Amino acid sequence: MPGNLKATTPNRYIKSDLKSYKKIWEEEHPCRWSYMKILREFSTIKSVYPEINPFCEVYRMRDNLYAIFNESFDGAGDVWMFLIDGPQKALLIDTSFGVGDLKGLCRKLVGDKPLIVVNTHNHFDHCYGNAQFEETYCYEAEVFNIQRTNNPHIWDYLFDENGEGIYAGGFTKEDIIPWHEYRVIGVPANHIFDLGDGYEVELIPLVGHTSGQSGYLDRHNRILFTGDTTGLGMAAPGDEHPENCTVEAQAECYRAIWARKDEYDGVFPSHGALDQTKTVVKYQLDALEAVLKDPDNYNETRVFERNGVKHESRLKYIFQGTGLRYSPDRVYKSQVLGEGK
Repeated sequence: MPGNLKATTPNRYIKSDLKSYKKIWEEEHPCRWSYMKILREFSTIKSVYPEINPFCEVYRMRDNLYAIFNESFDGAGDVWMFLIDGPQKALLIDTSFGVGDLKGLCRKLVGDKPLIVVNTHNHFDHCYGNAQFEETYCYEAEVFNIQRTNNPHIWDYLFDENGEGIYAGGFTKEDIIPWHEYRVIGVPANHIFDLGDGYEVELIPLVGHTSGQSGYLDRHNRILFTGDTTGLGMAAPGDEHPENCTVEAQAECYRAIWARKDEYDGVFPSHGALDQTKTVVKYQLDALEAVLKDPDNYNETRVFERNGVKHESRLKYIFQGTGLRYSPDRVYKSQVLGEGK
């Protein structure tokens, strides 16, 4: 049976020609599942290049924009990367898990143009392929986080003691391009990446999920790439910007980008449905403002333990979306200022 038809999950299957398949998988959002089912099984814009990278599907979303899909290798969400083919340079947004030859796939799609690699944030499904490249750019507040994962042991958690994939199968450690240290370059808010002939992509701070989470605005295609935004994270020890991992900080970012709504039409998140309307930005902002007004006005809550400490995680529904997950002790900047310094 091809692809993830081998998976041992309760989900209805999506046929796949990918070499990888899922072993452990959380229940998918119903609307997201139906979108991915139609896209992956029936889309006419899909291509695969198994001779280069058998773990990726490529979708041509615009004349010069490719969405590159990876199934999850660790039981979390399937992930999107995005490749913009500019007039003189190309730009790759995120590098996923680093399983398979991503660099070779990019070369197949855009040729030998200089390739700029940028990250939305430091999480495993967004930056563990960075080591296939010599350098990567990110929002300056995220440099600390990405440097923490700039080491050869980042993939250890994917495998058991026998070298078998724990959460996914169909791949081995030999499918991971060997790690080498790469340069992490932090840039300020609203930094412009010039792809030639006036083609500009702007870094947009969208903090909260991590202290330096960012999106990217493709001014030519009028697309906002938003990364991960619905779950508010917790700053790592030593992070100089713990106040960014708050509802208040993310709300400031969303007010700013919603004020610029005339500059983009489509919204491309790193998980789930692509080419959403700009109203999803407003719905996200509405949820953030509601929590700021009353942090106790939530829809769901759960308690979990991390490093021996219990934490509460609350969920505020986002209209026509998923939900904003936050901690009651990380709503306002004043609650965490000075925490990581």
